[in-house]
Amino acid sequence: MRLRERVLTSWLRREWPAWGRVYAALGGADDARWQAAGVRPVRGRMHGFEMELDLANWSERLSWFLGRYHDLPLQQMLRRVLRPGDAFFDVGANLCMLTLVARAVVGDTGRVIACEPNPVLVARVRRLLQRNRLTDVALLHAAVGAATGTVELHEYGGHPGWGSLSARGPDGVHRTASWTVDCRTGDDILAQQRLDREQPLVVKVDVEGHETAVVHGLERTLARRLPLVFVEVVDEHLRRAGSSPAELIDALAQHGYRGYVLDPVRRGLFGHDVRLMPLQRHEVREVDALFVPPDGPLAARVAPLLAGR
Repeated sequence: MRLRERVLTSWLRREWPAWGRVYAALGGADDARWQAAGVRPVRGRMHGFEMELDLANWSERLSWFLGRYHDLPLQQMLRRVLRPGDAFFDVGANLCMLTLVARAVVGDTGRVIACEPNPVLVARVRRLLQRNRLTDVALLHAAVGAATGTVELHEYGGHPGWGSLSARGPDGVHRTASWTVDCRTGDDILAQQRLDREQPLVVKVDVEGHETAVVHGLERTLARRLPLVFVEVVDEHLRRAGSSPAELIDALAQHGYRGYVLDPVRRGLFGHDVRLMPLQRHEVREVDALFVPPDGPLAARVAPLLAGR
């Protein structure tokens, strides 16, 4: 196992070509081989903070070998649009890997608010924040939706990243845990955080199909602050939640927002880049998207990226 780890770590952290095939060929994706591997620390290559990741969990294992959260285009785009002193609102923060990227960019003068309903993940994130002495990151143990109240959170397949408010999980995946958790609107949360009125705001929403409800609970924020909004748009998840990609896109379009797909691009043998491509509402199956407001300083930041596609 140790030899396999050394080979995989060397190859993946350099992100050499075909690293995904090498990872699979050497058993990196074989869950059974890693069940006793334990929890390992790693310092994130994209933010410099230390994380403790469970190698028995496929997504944490991949992030450990890469030295970064495995969703590269989203991290790249966050680093392009955020500036020191900005505010970042992470809805569905999971282990806060994107929260850490944002905190590294906005710095001591910025504001970072992370919301996560899973109590197991919240306990882990609290330890992570303490380990890195990030006392200025606001961590809220709550779901975010269209109204205030309580909701049932379900975990599927024993994977904390597969937590959802939907009563049915992916086909063939069984429910393994449930919790009753508080639910709040994004508008209320941000109002209580008392952000500066002129502070640019970037929002990320990834809540396993309930993104439309989150958007409805952010209507005041969308109208007044004109934030950039990153959203995971997955047809299957949205339909289990009683919504659809078209409904989600329309909810943002009512405020003048236009959607763009984060499209990864390889530059040469070792380089990685990302471009923004117009989101075609009738073709959406599973994408990370950036929704851009019709006006404001953040729209101006994104304009050169659109022109360069």
